[in-house]
Amino acid sequence: MKELSIQKTRPCQHCHSTMHPYSDQDAEIWAEYGDYQVMRAKVSGHKKQRSLQQLRLYWACCQTVAENSEAWKTKEAVDFNIRVALDFRDPSRVAVRPDGTVQFYYRSIAFKNLRHMEACRYFDRAFEAMAAHLGITVGELVENTE
Repeated sequence: MKELSIQKTRPCQHCHSTMHPYSDQDAEIWAEYGDYQVMRAKVSGHKKQRSLQQLRLYWACCQTVAENSEAWKTKEAVDFNIRVALDFRDPSRVAVRPDGTVQFYYRSIAFKNLRHMEACRYFDRAFEAMAAHLGITVGELVENTE
């Protein structure tokens, strides 16, 4: 069984189809099936699919910051410190230790845990915080990453 994303559209004037592959990768999978072939599908909807390119850029920027930072030496350290700086806490996961100290848990940016627009807002703020940490602009950060 293969998984691909499709997008419902208005009927095409040429083929009258209302479903089309969402990305080039999905189109490759779609092409493996013949015209009029009956397929079995399990469908779930998304308001807007998360961007894998955006997530890759985030981790690449984390790596760039780690390579140019004395304080944050790994991309994982950059990611964690950015979540702390942005107060990206999980409000349902707070623990109070016996000595009275409070332990906060930070939210995951995994696809299943963060919707598209929420992810966009987080990444915009994260790129700003990373650039500020290095004393450069977001444009310079992205340019140095690519």
